[in-house]
Amino acid sequence: MNRSHSPTLPFLSLPRLLAAGLAAALVLAGQVAMASDAKPIRVLLLGTYHMHNPGQDAVNIDSDDVLAPRRQAELEALADALLAFAPTKVAVEARAGGTDLVWPEPLDPEALRTDRNEITQVAQRLAMKAGIERLHAVDVSGEFDLAPLRAVTAEPGAREMREAMVEGAHVGEQMGERLAALSIPAYLDWLNSDAMIEANHRMYRRWLRVSGDGAYPGAKLVTDWYARNMQICARILQVAQPGDNIVVLYGVGHVYWLRECMTGLDDVEVVHPARYLQAAEKALDAG
Repeated sequence: MNRSHSPTLPFLSLPRLLAAGLAAALVLAGQVAMASDAKPIRVLLLGTYHMHNPGQDAVNIDSDDVLAPRRQAELEALADALLAFAPTKVAVEARAGGTDLVWPEPLDPEALRTDRNEITQVAQRLAMKAGIERLHAVDVSGEFDLAPLRAVTAEPGAREMREAMVEGAHVGEQMGERLAALSIPAYLDWLNSDAMIEANHRMYRRWLRVSGDGAYPGAKLVTDWYARNMQICARILQVAQPGDNIVVLYGVGHVYWLRECMTGLDDVEVVHPARYLQAAEKALDAG
């Protein structure tokens, strides 16, 4: 009778097994050491207001003219202070067609004289000072429709919506008053404080309670907002390389979730902008 034989496995003595295990451990330790030796990606998240007054946010303020000489001097001081971060890339709230997420338009010094958009006035100004040739456009499209929330009539969802909008209007009034009274660096320092980041985010938490008649439009809106910000975060990480110092300029309402996304990643250091904003304000005071 013919019998099929399985191939015999090589027998390793205990000392040889221990040696093999030690060798594998040393290889793994070497890989971990190499990974830990890589320079971290440093991300400075700078929340901003929309300087050209598009009026497209849940909370809007009326910006005065950033082309005025006073504001231009403040923006110059802001860019000069941010240079101390040694930025290698600047990412902005814009969308580009290519998969490389590079904004195709060349940086134009003349645009500083005519374009009120913060992408020009802050991001392009900084990039040109830092010798960066292109911006990274990392935004994604997303729906932000408040109509289904306003249509809720059942209590307590309708009451929560009314109170959230009153609170949002109050935050907007505070923002407008502060902007009128402060320089742009001082205003951005206040706007990026932990208290104001939380105040901007609190409205989204309240919207979670806006529901009625078996519908949950508040939860849907907050879910869509979360998903958009996670995709923005993924795009920032896509353009990042070890050792990069990336300035991310975005509407302040995005900062809470972008911080949440990046905090805790082993190779990313989230940098608070306060020291640079305060340095800009000190430079203005000294001047």
